Amino acid sequence: MGTIVVVDDDLFILQLLSEYLRKEAYEVTSFSSGANLVEYVRSEEPECLILDIMMPGIDGLSLLTELRSFTEIPIIMISARGEESDRIHGLELGCSDFLSKPFNPRELVGRVKAMLRLYRMGNGASGDSAAPIKPDHICHAGNLKIYADYRRVTVDGTDISLTSREFELLLFLASHIERPFGREQLIQHVWNYDFFGDVRVVDDLVKRIRKKLAEHGSTLLINTVWGFGYKAAVSKI
Repeated sequence: MGTIVVVDDDLFILQLLSEYLRKEAYEVTSFSSGANLVEYVRSEEPECLILDIMMPGIDGLSLLTELRSFTEIPIIMISARGEESDRIHGLELGCSDFLSKPFNPRELVGRVKAMLRLYRMGNGASGDSAAPIKPDHICHAGNLKIYADYRRVTVDGTDISLTSREFELLLFLASHIERPFGREQLIQHVWNYDFFGDVRVVDDLVKRIRKKLAEHGSTLLINTVWGFGYKAAVSKI
């Protein structure tokens, strides 16, 4: 089983979650603050991270931003405040899931299992991750290419840096050129289950993707379908 990292300044929660995860045969490493966390993740490459938002020193959202600059491992955010703005901000920054305290530890374990299944499938855990990219794993849309197996996006050969959520949404839309999707449909089709809480998260993601595509001169556009949602199209100019 993979290594799970739990980060929370509440020592009771830290011990409780660690015990529940160890009962499922996971190896668990715990931190009571964000100090040394980034260095640990870089060197040890754990499979999943459970990260509290409110902590002394560096907070969970700042840690999430730094972690997402180099790793795509599942990161589940937890927060005692439970504010919708925290959930939306965390998802925008690339967290994989969000739970508000208090929660049932068994639910968290279930979400960890689900996240790891999706992550391992996406990274070809059952096959050779170093195998050459197959043609049907590359999505072409104008001057944009998406290498699905490697989670890489290029425009005219230049890489675009995207968060995990941005990549997943762009890949889905680019794979269905000219087909419109409602916001709820995108949440269902791209992420399979609804934990966003507010479909406006899709609007925020589209806004960020559009900006990055425009900065790189992409001919792939994400157009608004007024009163419905969005669709991808290739500019003829």
